[in-house]
Amino acid sequence: MFCRLAFVLSLVLAYGMVMGQEAPSGMKGGDSAVPVETDREEGIVNFRRKFQVRFLCDYNFVSFWSSEFNDGVMNSNRPVDVGLGFGYKDFYWDFTYALPFTVNNKNSKSVSFETGFDFFPGDWWVKGKYRSYSGFATDVGDSSLYVDLWERDVYVSALWLGTSNGKFSPRAAFFLDRRQRHSAGSLILGGRIQGTKMKDKDDFLPYYQESKEIFSSWADMGYTYTWVFDNNAFLNLWGVAGVAVGGDTEEDDYMLLPEVIAKVAFGYIGGIWSWNNVLETEYMPVVFESHWEQKLVCAYKILVVRRF
Repeated sequence: MFCRLAFVLSLVLAYGMVMGQEAPSGMKGGDSAVPVETDREEGIVNFRRKFQVRFLCDYNFVSFWSSEFNDGVMNSNRPVDVGLGFGYKDFYWDFTYALPFTVNNKNSKSVSFETGFDFFPGDWWVKGKYRSYSGFATDVGDSSLYVDLWERDVYVSALWLGTSNGKFSPRAAFFLDRRQRHSAGSLILGGRIQGTKMKDKDDFLPYYQESKEIFSSWADMGYTYTWVFDNNAFLNLWGVAGVAVGGDTEEDDYMLLPEVIAKVAFGYIGGIWSWNNVLETEYMPVVFESHWEQKLVCAYKILVVRRF
């Protein structure tokens, strides 16, 4: 399974790195006389080509702890997710789906599907996403037990990068439709509302034997900074901490949910082709009135962009 995973990710990464060198900075492919760059908003370079096709390849690893089974850990059986996305001006839409042949054959099949939009009005980043996945395994003695824990969630978030001062844009690091001329960063303020539905179809976790619907409201704060290099490469660091309150819609079981998200993004922005790699970690301890849980999500994401 590991060899297949490494093979798929290596192919996508190599493709993006080769395509990213197709032309000199700010020029159309092969034509050094016609610039692709257009408007300059102080330190931000826009592009004349407004339409994007986005090729995505993600690997997500999830660990889940619950006090209901003696603080044991369940690890996800997540396959490689591949997807396609489109962008036009300030709006983007993506979807990813699991590649079935990258699942560990020793465990039952896992299902993974994500789709969502991103919108950038001014200094705001508005995001909506739907996610659905299942499949965890835990060690019981000398054997591995598959747990069909199924989860789906929907959320809408809004982040304000109010100290960017026309010199910083998260789009340059994560969407590759802008290019920063100089290194810069910004404070991050915002929040989100989220609805989550979970069910343990194998009845391994007592709390999720019946389907649970949990709604939560979040407040987030953080900082991000992008270093820009002379060869149109970049390195971005992103850190956000937040806290949420919420509860079960059918029972009086309220929760407190802190969260920490850290990202490292590096890549190259060309005139027509661009690529990035993102390493992301998200940690969430969840305290219910009846029990506690923890979730750790680690992701490696590759994005290749073609502008038209």
